[in-house]
Amino acid sequence: MNHFDEMTALLYLEQQLDTAHAQEVRGHVATCNDCRNLLRALELEGVWLRQSLEADDESVPAHLVQAPERGGTPWGWLSAFGLGAGGAYTMWSGFVEPWRAQAAQSGFTQGNLLTMLFFSGAFWKGWDAMRSLTEFLALATLGVLVIWLLRRHLRRTTAFAVVMGAMVMALALAPAGQAAEIKHGNPNYTLAAGEVIHTDLIVSADAARIDGDVDGDLITFSRSVTVNGHIKGDVISFSEELHVNGMVDGNVRAFVKEFQLNGTVGRNVMSWVGDMNTDEKSVVNGTMTLGAGDCTLNGKLVGDLLSFSGSLELDGSLGRNVMVRAGHLRVGPKAVVAGEFKAQVRKPADISPDAKLASPPVISIVEHDSDKSYSSPRYYWHQTLLWGASFIFGLVMLLLMPGFFFDAAGACKRTVPAFGFGILFLFALPIVAIIVCFTIVGIGVGITSLMLWAIALYAAQVVVGAWLGDRLLGPSTGVGAALGRMALGLLILRAIGLVPHLGFWINFLVICLGLGAIVLAIYRYMRPNLQAAAVV
Repeated sequence: MNHFDEMTALLYLEQQLDTAHAQEVRGHVATCNDCRNLLRALELEGVWLRQSLEADDESVPAHLVQAPERGGTPWGWLSAFGLGAGGAYTMWSGFVEPWRAQAAQSGFTQGNLLTMLFFSGAFWKGWDAMRSLTEFLALATLGVLVIWLLRRHLRRTTAFAVVMGAMVMALALAPAGQAAEIKHGNPNYTLAAGEVIHTDLIVSADAARIDGDVDGDLITFSRSVTVNGHIKGDVISFSEELHVNGMVDGNVRAFVKEFQLNGTVGRNVMSWVGDMNTDEKSVVNGTMTLGAGDCTLNGKLVGDLLSFSGSLELDGSLGRNVMVRAGHLRVGPKAVVAGEFKAQVRKPADISPDAKLASPPVISIVEHDSDKSYSSPRYYWHQTLLWGASFIFGLVMLLLMPGFFFDAAGACKRTVPAFGFGILFLFALPIVAIIVCFTIVGIGVGITSLMLWAIALYAAQVVVGAWLGDRLLGPSTGVGAALGRMALGLLILRAIGLVPHLGFWINFLVICLGLGAIVLAIYRYMRPNLQAAAVV
């Protein structure tokens, strides 16, 4: 017989042929090699098809659902968590808590911090041009960023123009009301004696002279400020020179070049100045916190003194404790200290034997020797704690948002765009956030942006560390491998950052690269939403 076709072979395999016909096929297969190969191939295909139809669907591979083998004690994890906890405790007990207590005693509350943030621009002479330039650069940066993000979706130009015009109009509109009197000098401003301001007074002038009374706070942005009247609230001054000759019932917050105090302050004084001088007749009924180049205190201080200065001279009356850190310290013969006296100085202190001190002063000499710091075990322990803190931050980041973590680490491969966006956002974002704070209604947005900016700066080293670990050990899959590579990368970055003179620039480049990678990762997540919005 001739060769049989595939249909006959299939019917033969399914045993659907009659006995005589099946006998003929069986005899032909015994003598024909081609038909025998065809019959064997069709039989194998049938077996495969039958197995595929009878097998159950397996949603997860078996090797992924198997229980992992129980290993030994995870010493690496325990060490990392221990270092992180130790670093957090050291940071809180050694730095945050003492500063918080001192700030609370000095009356530096959260409200004062926000107030200074709202009025953080210094309007003294010569800074107007710089302020205008900063505002222009910030707005230009924001505009370029918006146009770049929407460069592919500017089809509806009319709607885009209306929206941008509305934003400009909203920024240009004046507020409906104001909670303070704002005075602009032309070029000077004077509040004459006998005049009374029944609310807060904000003064922007070349020279401001306050001879009258202010029932609220006095906030000045001037080159020179002289206060001879009575201020029932606080004095917050951003100027080159500040002279307080009258009475202030509240606090004095001075960010000036030269501060002269001849009057009375009802509460506390906090100043960051170049030169600080208090007259013998001056009285501060609260505490005093100073950051100054040269400081001379001859008046009466009822509360504590906390001072960080280049040189400090005490020749007045201090009612409580003194804590000083200065390059040079001199205690004159008229000095009276009723509490503890602690000082850290670079040179031996000059203490007059006629000074009246309630307890023997505790003076320690601080030596600034980089070689000794590198040879100190405490220095390396501190660096280990910092590494542990960054590792814990990266661990939390990886567990909470693994997709974003890997995307940001992968974005570091785009070195040039990452550096460009990193430098842009490193400087532009805080400037824009501070300018937004000036609008009052944008205070929440501005402060939130600054907080997120600070978190992103810290996260930059984690992102670059993970990318560096991948570059050294090769790409990986899984959380465990990613943690190991991140730990190695952070360790290398920490070691390189300790190199004298070069470490600062290495850390700067790491921050720029990591921050730019984070921006690129965020843009990747925002792009689908932007495309959907453009289509709508």
